[in-house]
Amino acid sequence: MKSITPRVAIFLFGSGLAALVYQTAWERMLRLVFGASTGASSAVLAIFLGGLGLGGAWLGKRAEAAERPLLLYGNLEIGVALFASITPFLVDVAARIYWGLGGVSVLGSTGATVVRLLLSAVVLGPAVVLMGGTLPAAARAVEREDDLARGQLATLYAANTAGAVVGALLGTFVLFE
Repeated sequence: MKSITPRVAIFLFGSGLAALVYQTAWERMLRLVFGASTGASSAVLAIFLGGLGLGGAWLGKRAEAAERPLLLYGNLEIGVALFASITPFLVDVAARIYWGLGGVSVLGSTGATVVRLLLSAVVLGPAVVLMGGTLPAAARAVEREDDLARGQLATLYAANTAGAVVGALLGTFVLFE
């Protein structure tokens, strides 16, 4: 039986690339709302990475039990795209709320950080939680009992990481001014 790993790895490369382009775009969009402070950037990054971890833990369990993990993977990617497509509208709502509350000048450093985290979670949370489940679902789809060295998983992880590197470079130096 021919391995599907190379074909799935292409999707994981694209997934990693898109994830880092999204992350760069979201960071820049929310910087316009929260400001360019370290605290504002940290809130966005914390929600992004925390959401990936949460999605990996929660959806990884679902992937283990999935009868058709590749279908789950595809559905997760569709969900990511749908949630990512509405983030500009959510950022606008977040801006109105944050500015309406007075930002850091009224909320203070701690209050502003809490509000930034909450608003970032609303804007980014659904997409990044779904992103976190994509690698476990894809890995489950290609795993084989005879692959004791986990070479199939390593291939997917490498492709996803390479895509993320390319996405970070494209998002930072090519796609956005």
